[in-house]
Amino acid sequence: MRKLALSRRSFIQAAAGTAALSAMPDGLVAEAQAAQKQHAAARDGTKIVKTCCRACIHNCGVLVHVRNGRVVKIEGNPEYGMTRGSICPKGLTGIQALYNPNRNKYPMIRVGKRGENRWKRVSWKEAIDILARKLMETRRKYGAEAVMCTTGGGGNPAFRSIARFCNIFGTPNWYEPGCAQCYLPRTLAFGIQYGGPSTSIADEACLDIYNAKAPFKSLVFWGTDVSWSCPAGGGQATADMRARGVKTVCVDPRFVPEAQKADVWLPIRPGTDVALMMSWIKYILDHNLYDHEFVMKWTNLPYLVNTKTKMFLHGNDIEKGGNPKDYVVWDKKTKKARPLSYPWNNAYDVELDGEHTVNGVACKTGFRLLKERCASWTLEKAGKICFLDPKKIEEAIKIYVKGPGGISLGVATDQCPNSVEAAKGVVILNSIMGYVEKPGTLMQRFPTPGCAPANSLAPRATFMLPKGQLPKRLGSNEYKGLLQWSAGHVTSFLNAILTGKPYQPRVWIERSGNKMGVLANPQAWVPAFKKMDYMVHMYMYPTSFTNYCDMVLPVTEWLETNHIVECLNKIFARQEVVHLWETVDETLIWSKILLRCADLGHENCIKAKDPKIMGDELPLWNSMEELLDAKLKKRGLTWKKLLAHNPYTWMPFDKWSGYRVYERKNPKTGLPVGFHTPSGKLELYGEVYITLGRTGKPYADQPLPPASHDYDPLPFYMEPSESPLRAADKAYPLTMTNGRLPIFHHGTLRNTPWTRELYPVPEIWVNPVAAKKYGIKHGGWTWVESRRGKIRAVARVTEGIPPTTVYMERFWLPENLHKKTGGWQEVNVNCLSKNTAPFNEVVGTYTLRGYQVRISPAKSAPEGAWTKPEQFKVWLPQPSDPTKHPEF
Repeated sequence: MRKLALSRRSFIQAAAGTAALSAMPDGLVAEAQAAQKQHAAARDGTKIVKTCCRACIHNCGVLVHVRNGRVVKIEGNPEYGMTRGSICPKGLTGIQALYNPNRNKYPMIRVGKRGENRWKRVSWKEAIDILARKLMETRRKYGAEAVMCTTGGGGNPAFRSIARFCNIFGTPNWYEPGCAQCYLPRTLAFGIQYGGPSTSIADEACLDIYNAKAPFKSLVFWGTDVSWSCPAGGGQATADMRARGVKTVCVDPRFVPEAQKADVWLPIRPGTDVALMMSWIKYILDHNLYDHEFVMKWTNLPYLVNTKTKMFLHGNDIEKGGNPKDYVVWDKKTKKARPLSYPWNNAYDVELDGEHTVNGVACKTGFRLLKERCASWTLEKAGKICFLDPKKIEEAIKIYVKGPGGISLGVATDQCPNSVEAAKGVVILNSIMGYVEKPGTLMQRFPTPGCAPANSLAPRATFMLPKGQLPKRLGSNEYKGLLQWSAGHVTSFLNAILTGKPYQPRVWIERSGNKMGVLANPQAWVPAFKKMDYMVHMYMYPTSFTNYCDMVLPVTEWLETNHIVECLNKIFARQEVVHLWETVDETLIWSKILLRCADLGHENCIKAKDPKIMGDELPLWNSMEELLDAKLKKRGLTWKKLLAHNPYTWMPFDKWSGYRVYERKNPKTGLPVGFHTPSGKLELYGEVYITLGRTGKPYADQPLPPASHDYDPLPFYMEPSESPLRAADKAYPLTMTNGRLPIFHHGTLRNTPWTRELYPVPEIWVNPVAAKKYGIKHGGWTWVESRRGKIRAVARVTEGIPPTTVYMERFWLPENLHKKTGGWQEVNVNCLSKNTAPFNEVVGTYTLRGYQVRISPAKSAPEGAWTKPEQFKVWLPQPSDPTKHPEF
């Protein structure tokens, strides 16, 4: 080790530098720190490039050191407001992902049988031409709907490109395997009932937590472990909040860092979250702990509902010539129903909790209906259902109501059929407490520059989908909540491929990692692959899915990508640091396919080249700079200008973090702008769900048939279809849950050596009581079995999981990629999960968590599984010289 030497002079110089930095404002400190690193690097011939990571759903700012054209080091950028120089293991793995020897380097087409791994290199021009001709042939023979596309969420920075491609090509069919199982249930409920973003810290939605002056008092982590899912951003911010005295509650069956630091930990039985939420709502209403004035004036709970139709009364329902835009309330002064013009009428004495007959129609207020829905959910009942101590539930509620604060809802509740109901529950809880757009709350509508909405450059161009195609989208007529993302229903795709009903999908373009690792019950898809005429995999490296494909298209890693990143009051550039082999940004690939289809005579693709037709949805582009310039135009920027001013401050921080948006005056009407909902109020009684199920509004722009039944306007609890409370499930006594690890995201990074050295094979957490009962030893290989499959994992015997629950993270073995198992069958927890009904009624969520399993000792590891650090040496980075971008 080099001897540490520090002279008196160098110590004084360093101390003076530190003192100077400490005297600066935070923003200048970050800039000074970044500048110091730039100067230090320049001395040893290293160039530092500012960019942003995309190893997960966050966009953490990073400084990339480049020497002789190669990336040699990655560190956090202190200018990035959400992370302030921090970086997690996923970001630090960027070099290993970039220079991984197993990268997809060139376009390839299959020359042997599927699964033989025999490929022929072709040029990009050839690949695009082959694919475009196949697409046009399929469209001509079977209709555009016979083409389906899929993607993955999270780390994919071009998420909307897939929907855009489908809309312009003319197929309504694409899905993302998370979607209804990851984030959409929350974006739907918050979007449709609040008109603002969800409370997902991991998805960079709760922006007030990054304001050190925000007066938070309490914070509930419900099914989210931000210290593991986003350590550098949300994890650091919430750690700072705890240090400032903020009280926290963690609702999670695992003893994750949020639980370890929480004032109350509620290790809930997986799949029962809505039961617990109902008990919280009942307790808060019964004890009069809610914000009465806010509920009265800024929610729709005082409005009268026709109990037969379940729809609100309007002015024209009670008065001839009445205003249909007015909702109806019960005025205690006049003792009759009266129309209430937006936003309020102080002359009325409005009844919040009531039941009346109006013109012969039985009516109740939304508040009464909510109260009745929760009436049976005592703390004792919830404790029995959720396997929790009622006293601990009450202790948690008492922390929550001493706000300001809020509930941050994570992915856990998205992964069972009660998904949207859980999101409804959190909207209701935060709203009745008045934790909305006040300082120190999670529900906020802070402004954004609008350059990269949802972190995607490509507009969806939904208007380009030809008339009559939307009703053909697989599964979304029944599960109309999927229309928010223009997506289809996963299991409906599977059933259509297997049965040919309502028609047969024939060509599949897939852009994501390993579908076999993230789809529920993936073994059910293997017969479906045989029915596809042509399959394409567009990704950074081969996975188990690649084995079933006919073409491979290599895409860029995040260190090779140009993108726009929005962070608080600044815009950052994720810029290409190097470029390797013949990889191409996927946003450009989708555009190039459509352009070639236009050359082959596709009418809609020809239209998509026309700026007059596309307008703000943007015509097809031939280069990334063309697209980036178009996205930055509204801010008066170009891509080159952003690179010259990276980051670009588009609004002062003190003006950016605005509150109480709903109270601001609309200059046209002089009235408060309210919320972006039909009533202008928070829609806690969700009449909007009934309208959605019947018509597809507000998302459908083509006529759709109604769903088989009306969606429920209020949350309801549905016991998991497999349950320890049912005698039929006694043979599978343990409830499975999943979660996140700080070194992986979804199915990625299982093929990088450092991450696999840290976590070589999946663990199953087992409580000591259960371990003793089933003969499981700590560190021993263990069989895990459900009704659908059987896999192996290494046991971690820990009190950090309840005796009735086990936990595993999804996993696959790239080292077994070319074996008969494909690497996805040995240790993949999703081989146990359930992709059949019951589904969530609004978005079709299936059961990824909260199903029943059993465990037993296994004699050995799966054949071929690597467990020793030296085995991963073959995946160490093999630096390559930069290359030019390929010609099309």
